[in-house]
Amino acid sequence: MGTDNSLESKYTIAVQTIKTAILRSQYQAIKLVNKEQLALYYGVGRYISQNSRNGYWGTGAIAYISNKLHNELPGLRGFSERNLKNMRTFYEE
Repeated sequence: MGTDNSLESKYTIAVQTIKTAILRSQYQAIKLVNKEQLALYYGVGRYISQNSRNGYWGTGAIAYISNKLHNELPGLRGFSERNLKNMRTFYEE
């Protein structure tokens, strides 16, 4: 009987140790993804700002770019006209 409880206790410790490692790794991955996403949004915002505010693009350019992105990258989310404008604002503030 004692060995079963001892073995179960060791397994419980193993599960907790592995679970902690998994959760820590997932948290770190999420942090890296968020950091990369912010850098992407800032960079896209800078590019849009520099080209739209300096008169390089005409009216409707952001809507056109958004539509082309959706057509060329099916399933892409987060790059609507409104979001692209928000990225520009994010860069400019």
